[in-house]
Amino acid sequence: MRVSLSRRVVSMVVVLGCFSLTGCQGDQIIGNRDWQYPPSSTGAYINSKAAKPISAKVIVLPLVDLRGNAKKEEYWKVAIPLIPYGDSKYERPETTENPEEVDVIRFDPPNDFSKAIAAELSQAGIFSSVKYAEDEKQEKVDLVLRGNIRATDWERRLTTWGLGPVGPAFWILGAPMSWTTTTLQMDLSLTPVNNPNKVLWRQKMIAEGNWTDGIYYNLKEPTKLFPESLQEALKEAVDDLVNIANENPQQLMP
Repeated sequence: MRVSLSRRVVSMVVVLGCFSLTGCQGDQIIGNRDWQYPPSSTGAYINSKAAKPISAKVIVLPLVDLRGNAKKEEYWKVAIPLIPYGDSKYERPETTENPEEVDVIRFDPPNDFSKAIAAELSQAGIFSSVKYAEDEKQEKVDLVLRGNIRATDWERRLTTWGLGPVGPAFWILGAPMSWTTTTLQMDLSLTPVNNPNKVLWRQKMIAEGNWTDGIYYNLKEPTKLFPESLQEALKEAVDDLVNIANENPQQLMP
């Protein structure tokens, strides 16, 4: 049976008469965990615009999901004196069953990422039309943007500073409780709709996000890291397509 952080570590805080993450602070931890794009931190799309759109209609298909399924849930280790850290790691964080409240993420990467890509390309004015589509028959188009999601890793490291049951008292004093790292990897390619083997443009992307939290700050913030990482990863791709559209538009024509 999985050992719950709320039963092992957070209960220590209750015993100390200091705090309860799963009780009075539960709503603050969960917050808004739904996917949001553009990221709430920027509130805007990438600031890159083609001088003139290429006369071509583009669809962005749902990305192919090539992520692994590994997970690690070891928060309970910090209840043991002299062990400073307890880690959780999920390769598919949105599919985790009964995650701790701080690890709740709600998104659908293959579709959410594709819709975000379509929106960014449309805003950039690179092509005359860019839309998200579930399949190639949905729209009459010239070009198709396909891609693969290779990683959306979520890793959170909890600490009691090696002090076991005493450690949570330092959270109350404002010490960091945990560190979150997200890693996003994907690749995209653009092809004519009638010739998927002819690659007009291709790019690999990787972006990492990092966050520190404590019981008084940032507990619901790490869920913003994936939208931020996606926009960071897409910026180089959008800038590259804008430069090609401005300098060598023939490269992107079917």
